Formats: sequence, C-alpha cells, structure tokens
Amino acid sequence: MGARGKGNETKAHVRQQVRAFLQEVEAAQAQGATPEEILHRISFYVKDNPTLTIPIIDGLTEVPSPQTALLLEAMMTTLQDKRAVKAVKRALYRLRQKGVQWEQKPSHERPILRPLQTEAPQGYVGAMDATGSRILVIAQPRLQGGVRVYFSIVSDLEGIKRLEVSDLTKKGVREFIAASLSSEEFPVVKAPGGYCVHLLHEAAELSRKRATTLPPAYRDVERGLRDCAWNGPVPLIYHHIPTEKLKDTPRLLKESGALHRIAPFSSWFLNAEDLGRYAEALKEAEKSHLVLTPQQKDARLSSIYRDALEGLFPEEQRLLWKRRLEEAAYILWKQGKQKEARMTLSAAVDLTHPFSPLEPNPFCWNLLLKSLYGLLETEQGEQVKEKESSLIVTP
Repeated sequence: MGARGKGNETKAHVRQQVRAFLQEVEAAQAQGATPEEILHRISFYVKDNPTLTIPIIDGLTEVPSPQTALLLEAMMTTLQDKRAVKAVKRALYRLRQKGVQWEQKPSHERPILRPLQTEAPQGYVGAMDATGSRILVIAQPRLQGGVRVYFSIVSDLEGIKRLEVSDLTKKGVREFIAASLSSEEFPVVKAPGGYCVHLLHEAAELSRKRATTLPPAYRDVERGLRDCAWNGPVPLIYHHIPTEKLKDTPRLLKESGALHRIAPFSSWFLNAEDLGRYAEALKEAEKSHLVLTPQQKDARLSSIYRDALEGLFPEEQRLLWKRRLEEAAYILWKQGKQKEARMTLSAAVDLTHPFSPLEPNPFCWNLLLKSLYGLLETEQGEQVKEKESSLIVTP
C-alpha cells in the first residue's frame, strides 16, 4: 500500500474516533450532564492520543449547542498547547456564527496589552489657621507625563472656599509647595493622596449642607480622582499615635496649655464677636468700685472665665476644636515634633468629654485667656489712637 493509501486510512481512523467522541458528547448532553462532567468522561480520548485534540475540537462545531460552547471553554482551561487553544477559540467563533448563545465565563487570562497604570497621587496638607481654614494639594501623575495638581483651600466651617486645577512638572509641584504655600507659621507637609481626597470630599459635603455651590473644578476631582479611596483612620494622626498610647498620660494633657507658644497655635484666637460680652464683664470687674480682697477679685474673674468657657465651647464647638487639634497633631508629627504632637492629641482626646469643673482642658483654657486679653489690649490700643487723633489741631 502506498503512502497516500496509508494516509487516507489514518485520516479515516481519526474521523471514526472523532465521530465516536461526538456521539458520546451528544448522549451525555441529552442525559443532562454538565460540561465539566462531560470533559471528565472524554478526557481519556485526548490523554491517550494527543493527536486527536485538535480534530475533536474542530468536530465539536458539529454539535451546535450552549452546552458544547461551555464544554469548549472548560477544555481551554486545561490545555497547554497554544495551537489547541487557538482551535478552541476558532470553534467558539464558528458556534457564534451558527447562532449559538451562551453565558460566557470571565477570562482569567491577563491581556497581552494591559492599560498603563498611573502612580498613586501624592497629597499635601497645610496647618489650619484660627478660622479652621487650610490648604490641600493633590498631585496626580499623568500617563503622558507631568502632574495634574488639584489646589484647594477648605474650611471646617464653610466647606470648599477655593479649588483650582492645573498641570505642572514634578519639579514644578515641589517648587510650588516650598516657595508659594508652606511657611514657618503655617507649614505644608506630605500626606497620603487618598486622605487628602477624603478631606476634599468632606469639605464638599459641608458645602452641600450649607447650600453653597461647589466650584466648577470639583467635577474634575470627581472624574480624575474617583478611584482614589482612603481606608485608613480618620483623622490620620491615629495611624501614627493610637489612642491606647495616650492612656494614663495626664502629664501630656497638663502640658498642652504651653502649645500656644509654637506654630500654628500661637496665631490661634477665638472669634472676637463671640468674646464680646465676656470681655465687657472683665472690664466691669476691673472698674468696680467695690472693695474686694485679692482672693475675692480672683474668684470673680475665675467665674467669668468659666462662664465664657461653657458658653463658647458647647458640645458642637468642643468637637470642632477636637478635630482641629487632631489635624494639627499630624502636622507636628510630620515635622518631627513627636512630643508636641502627643500633647496636642492628648488635649484633643480630652475634648471628647465635657470640661472638668476643677481642671478644664488646659489648651482651651489658655486659648480663652489669651483671646480675651488680646481683645482687651486691642480695644485699649484703638482708644489711645482715637484720643491722640482728637488732640491734633488742623491749621
């Protein structure tokens, strides 16, 4: 028998085996077997004779059904031969052309061309001023190079006060932060980009509650930073100083009154309008014609201070100042001032509860005193200027 005759005989034998395989598949499908069960039953065909793999795959297109498509997909997960995998994909394509529809399983293969991933954004957060306003910067690297910068000024009383979006180089961002934003009194430090995005969303929510229109650039934030989430602690300082480390440390709380000597607390004062009636009460006490002993005078002044403390720090305000101190503690921590950061956080945690009548929060106590007497000194200075100006005689 010639070579051609032997080749034809081999092909006929292969077709016969494939036909037997297809009959077994059809019978199994009729019995309600799952694709996985069918694959297990007929896997011996392929295992014993690997040369049958591709002919069997091609032959399955003659059994056009959703179960066949699922069987082919199950086969593809077990194949190592690239040619066999291509044959499966080709067979699935033919089944689709024949109108077969099935629920495709998601592919676990990684695409050859994967989308480029951008770097995570870098955040920068500034120290708060006395009104609860601060700077937030989020620098998002771009695929085409450079950095998209989201610059904002946010307030814990007003929400987003300002928001701008611009494109800079990485060097330009560093220069912008160092030369234009950060100062000794109000430093700007690095923070996780996700946390800064969280703070910006917090401010946006406050703006909405106040029925304030958000800046148009906030749409860019929602689009450009939508995948940037924060799953860490809020406020961020608790990532560095867990609350447990502050327990049984009353010394830190007592020392917190001295924080007003350093930035940013040295520039923090209570609102002058809110202090008005308490400042008037102090002036009346000083001008009183009653003859009081030093102890009686101190008791009267102390009573005014405590009334002011209770009036100016109801629960809502107390918790507002708690958050301000927590955010300030992170700034100090990033500056390497660990002791001051712990003192600040200790004062913040103490504000969780109402003031002690015997030993009120030292930070808030000193904040009240310096604000009151600072206001009185300002008023006295203005009165002196008015008196001097009234003595000027014009020719």
